[in-house]
Amino acid sequence: MKDIKKVTNFRNKYFFVIAGFFLILIFVVANFRGRKQQQNAKQNAKYTVAYITSDWHQKNNNGVGTDFIYFVRGEKYERTCTSTSVLKKGGKYLLLYDSLRPKYFIMLYKQKIYDSLKPPNNGWSYRELPLKLDSADLKFYFNELKIP
Repeated sequence: MKDIKKVTNFRNKYFFVIAGFFLILIFVVANFRGRKQQQNAKQNAKYTVAYITSDWHQKNNNGVGTDFIYFVRGEKYERTCTSTSVLKKGGKYLLLYDSLRPKYFIMLYKQKIYDSLKPPNNGWSYRELPLKLDSADLKFYFNELKIP
């Protein structure tokens, strides 16, 4: 009986400390995975058009940010971009995605796309892009995201 009380007292005393530790651990792991996914997108980069489907929002089923869709090899990807509120519903922007795992992306929100531009089924390589994208522009995004 005394052992049960000791365990209960220990749990009550340190519950918030243990819970806080696990929350911090989850945050660190999620942040590390997100950075790794962006590094992979940079290394295996292809480009396509992101179609903005909502204005910036506080919270919905997808989270906080701006919702958009893009297509790679006929598959539709629905994502939310949290990095900026510049994106406007109905707009089209250039999107860098990981050609091996297309669900990983970097939104190039300064690269607005004109309406008549249609992306190929498998995206563009950097050299195939039908619009000007300077390597200095890409460095801006990578620096902003702290991607080496």
